Amino acid sequence: MRVHMVCILLVIGLLPLYAGMHAMRALYWEYSFEKRVEQMKEQGTALAGQIAQTGYLQQQMQPEVSARLSVLANLMNGRIILLNSNLQVVKDTAEREEGKTLISEEPIYAMQGEIQTYYNEKERKAEVILPIVVGANAENNGQVIGVMIFEGSLADIVSAQELFRENIVVLMIGAAILLLGAALVISWCMIKPLRTLSGQIEHAAETYEGTEMIKSTGYLEVEQIAEAFRGMMEKTVATEKSRQEFVSNVSHELKTPLTAIKVLSDSLVLEPDVPIEMYREFINDINSEIDREAKIVNDLLALVKLDKTSGEMHIAEVNINELLEIILKRLKPLALKRGIEMIFESYRTVLAEIDEVKMSLVFTNLIENAIKYNRDGGRVMVSLNADHRYFYAKIEDTGIGIPEEEQGLIFDRFYRVDKARSRETGGTGLGLSITKSAVQMHKGSIKVQSIPGVGSIFTVRIPLSYVLTVQ
Repeated sequence: MRVHMVCILLVIGLLPLYAGMHAMRALYWEYSFEKRVEQMKEQGTALAGQIAQTGYLQQQMQPEVSARLSVLANLMNGRIILLNSNLQVVKDTAEREEGKTLISEEPIYAMQGEIQTYYNEKERKAEVILPIVVGANAENNGQVIGVMIFEGSLADIVSAQELFRENIVVLMIGAAILLLGAALVISWCMIKPLRTLSGQIEHAAETYEGTEMIKSTGYLEVEQIAEAFRGMMEKTVATEKSRQEFVSNVSHELKTPLTAIKVLSDSLVLEPDVPIEMYREFINDINSEIDREAKIVNDLLALVKLDKTSGEMHIAEVNINELLEIILKRLKPLALKRGIEMIFESYRTVLAEIDEVKMSLVFTNLIENAIKYNRDGGRVMVSLNADHRYFYAKIEDTGIGIPEEEQGLIFDRFYRVDKARSRETGGTGLGLSITKSAVQMHKGSIKVQSIPGVGSIFTVRIPLSYVLTVQ
């Protein structure tokens, strides 16, 4: 990342500098060329006027004009060619074309009164072609009697431009060195909080501790990353603690019946001549502990199966009213044993897309708990309602209730509000955890309201359309 940042800073710094220098070089060339051409036009026009006045094109007998032609040609390190009206060369300061006739577009256009300028890149020369006019005044453009071809060298300008280019290269190298140093410092300052955060994260990842140490000051984005990772680590630590606690609870729950079975069986083995009544009592106790062990294992398997098959939902449209009536009828004998009244209230017919097996498990667990943890002669009331998106099933009992500080823990695996009562009723501490998992698989929610000694209300909210839940 630091290398990328240095490269980006170099590019950002050098590109505008290079573009600016290149533009300055182009402007220098344009300015110098135009100034040289204007100078040649000015001096050439003045000399053309003198030539027209002295009649130099007809007879080259004026030594001062010849001298001025040579001086001006030498001054521009170039050459001056004079043509008469027949485009015949009457004077060439380089003495190469005299007596020849030059028939080309440039002199012909000049004979029509046009002033032309050209740049010969190969020979690094500027060329100005001027008409030689006689009798020109404010009212008359005069008569063109000849043409002056004025060539001037641009070697000095080109050399200056090359020197300018070399200076640009040197300047760019110096700027690159300075920018590199600045980029290294800036990148180091920008990367430092990330390196600090990286070390904190690495330490936290190795030890699963010290999540409070994951914090960084400086850039807002780095602080946000630190906050997000701290939250993730806290969840990971909580998950790990939950896993360890779950393993510990499983070990304890499985070990307890085994210990009881071991004690009972040792008593039978070590005690000679055990009375038949005691023998039968111990065997019944052993059988009860085996049943309890089997129930714990079955509930664990059900919980694991829910976790593994969370994506395997057998969805079908089910009449929730009929489903609740079937479950209540199945559990009615359990309620009658303790004189508990069961009431079902339905405000409308509810059809919902659910996994019937999993939702049956939810309602069975909640209603069975409402019966088990109720008082003798109490009441269990089940109500069903719906709106345009969800249906609501409410299971209310008049039982022992749940303390407020424990209401958020009852869905944890193996958690029991009253451990002694749970053992009496045959509970494993997994029922509500299984219930919550099944509800969440339907993208629903489950809430509890309870007052100790008064009773509890469990409310389940499930979407009517399963398609809605997966969008």
